[in-house]
Amino acid sequence: MGEEWQPDAVLKAKTNQLKREFFEYIDKNTEKIDANIPVFFGHVVTTLDNSLPEISEDAHDQFIDSVTYKVLETSKKGNDIPFLEKLFDYAMRNKRGNKGKAIYDIMLGLRMINNGRYTDAIEQLKKFKSIDAIICAAIAYCFYVLSTQQMQDGQEESGARPNEMMLAAREQMIELTRTNPPVNRLKDHEMAEDPRITKLFWFMLNRAIEWFPSEREFLRIGLEKASKDGNTDIKEELLNIAIERFYDDMYFLREMYRLKLERRDAGGLAGVVKQMTQQFPDDIEPIYYGMKLSILTARSETYSRFRKIALAKNISPGVLVLLDFAFEVMSGKQDEALACLDEVKQKFGPHHYYVVLLEYVSHDFLSDDEKKKKKAKKAMIDSLDQFCMKLLKIRTM
Repeated sequence: MGEEWQPDAVLKAKTNQLKREFFEYIDKNTEKIDANIPVFFGHVVTTLDNSLPEISEDAHDQFIDSVTYKVLETSKKGNDIPFLEKLFDYAMRNKRGNKGKAIYDIMLGLRMINNGRYTDAIEQLKKFKSIDAIICAAIAYCFYVLSTQQMQDGQEESGARPNEMMLAAREQMIELTRTNPPVNRLKDHEMAEDPRITKLFWFMLNRAIEWFPSEREFLRIGLEKASKDGNTDIKEELLNIAIERFYDDMYFLREMYRLKLERRDAGGLAGVVKQMTQQFPDDIEPIYYGMKLSILTARSETYSRFRKIALAKNISPGVLVLLDFAFEVMSGKQDEALACLDEVKQKFGPHHYYVVLLEYVSHDFLSDDEKKKKKAKKAMIDSLDQFCMKLLKIRTM
């Protein structure tokens, strides 16, 4: 009989647990592993086959990459090129797929940076610039450090012409905006989470923002990475710069609105909505955000004002009735909310899938249980927001 099927999420959890166990093993047996790499990988593959027989080819190979990087980081031979070549060779042999050698070349290049071998790292990494934004920044960092080693103290700040290495560092950062490589494509590999590598990425991005104040792409790339990393502090710093330099850029305004919403900053949200409406008076998107803010704060006068503007701009009737329903719910007016729900049924049809969901959730926000009511309201508002933005074709990213 075949192995029992398991959901991907369960397999992922088991894989992560096994990875943690191997990391502990590597920490405790570094010299033993260094002395016999083939035996170590044989142990890894045997354990994977026995513990996770249904693991996918990609997950299997990512596991091999992870333990390889852990060995690289803990080994006392981590600076010995022949040893690293042997380590990577056996790692490749024990993968199920035929691809993935590039990841080991990148590992080696980033390792060279950590060891101060900047010229070698540039040569090692230059053909991988299109793989992840962090690679371009890493190469630029190498040029930057080589530049500072050449120049006299304070030369750059004194206004002297940048030396060739500094110009090369700037060129690499400009190339980042031209080639626009993916952000966090290497997220499943431990090396991309290395604090030293992450730190140099942000260092070079900040330098580029100073060097090229009129280039918005550095800010956009930074915001994308900060969002994917869940780093709201850096995101806020970048957005403050972006809003000051590019006050009429809807992408940055939209991101600022989301950040203020996430932090429940009603005053900040009102300021962003005001700036949006000033810069884009003919667009429905700022009006929608104004209505959403009015719903969240349950301010009748403000909602009525934005609703009149929305009507004048011929907003979708379906969106309007949904927002009316949301406003009455958040205002605690149960009878009015139910009346709006009847209107929603007429607009969308009583058997429309979204109407069925709203009816189901409405039972909870009519409950006497305050905790249940609060959860129901949040779920409903989040759902209505996504559905309305889809109807209005407002970008969600």
